[in-house]
Amino acid sequence: MRTAAYFTYIPKRIRTADEIVNRVRNFIYAFKDGKRKATDYAISLVANTLNKWYGASCEDYVLCCVPSANNYKYIVRFKRFAEQVSKLTGVQNGTAHVNIFGQREAKHTNARHIVSESYGYIVSADPDFFQGKTVILFDDLITTGETANSFAKELEAVGATVIGAMFLARTRTTNN
Repeated sequence: MRTAAYFTYIPKRIRTADEIVNRVRNFIYAFKDGKRKATDYAISLVANTLNKWYGASCEDYVLCCVPSANNYKYIVRFKRFAEQVSKLTGVQNGTAHVNIFGQREAKHTNARHIVSESYGYIVSADPDFFQGKTVILFDDLITTGETANSFAKELEAVGATVIGAMFLARTRTTNN
């Protein structure tokens, strides 16, 4: 799957005094927490990019945010974001057609940054909506790409075609 990211994210476990690295970290944390200023900045980045790439044909695509750890976090992080990007571009909002049941526990304590799926965690994508749609995924961070790839497979299983994914930042595990 083709991916694009705006920034490089250096995890906090890698200490640095680099002001840009710390600004990116703070932006990502604020976006994850649903802070309005960070969300507005992300909306601007993504809407401008989609309009530049697809112009009037944005309406032919669906933007769908990659599921979070639970439905509450998904709504806090992505509901307003997806609604506003859709409003500014004409892209269809697929995020409104995804539900999360249960809780996924992140296990980011290992060097490979693997997220493990927890018992009872189910993502439900509306097959009536996604059938025949061309989808662009969105998430805040990409590390291994496994979460986005897994979600792309789920969407494809209900009839969507996933053409790529956009991320606010790509994780780099070294500060070189």
